[in-house]
Amino acid sequence: MRHFLLALLFLMAGSASAQTSITMPSKAAGKLEKLLKQTQDAVVIGKKAAILPIEARPLTNRVLVQSTSDFLAMSGRTNPTKEAFLKSLDEGLARISPLTKTLEDRQQVASFYQDLLDLVGIESSEGRLTAFVETEATAKK
Repeated sequence: MRHFLLALLFLMAGSASAQTSITMPSKAAGKLEKLLKQTQDAVVIGKKAAILPIEARPLTNRVLVQSTSDFLAMSGRTNPTKEAFLKSLDEGLARISPLTKTLEDRQQVASFYQDLLDLVGIESSEGRLTAFVETEATAKK
């Protein structure tokens, strides 16, 4: 009996650390390609950055385009994992964080990344986007 419980414990521990493959929505790659094109086309040069949407600002646009490209590349792989997408999300947020000074900017970025997650069938950022938005709010206190 003790061996059975020990084996069961190891199996549960192993399954908890295993990466979770996600089932990609059938049109995810096409929608990601369309979003990538729209984001690339959104960049505006020569206007006041503060009044432009986050996707239109050259520096933030570059990060958003890179993140979208990363999601697109992962969606083309066999058995993409939720963990891989969330890691890419973390990397994108880390790159864009210094470029987003206001709460509104962070909310726009969070909305963009939530759209990326939705496109690949991931319903939750597991608190990452909320933490990203709230980082700015707590920094001003």
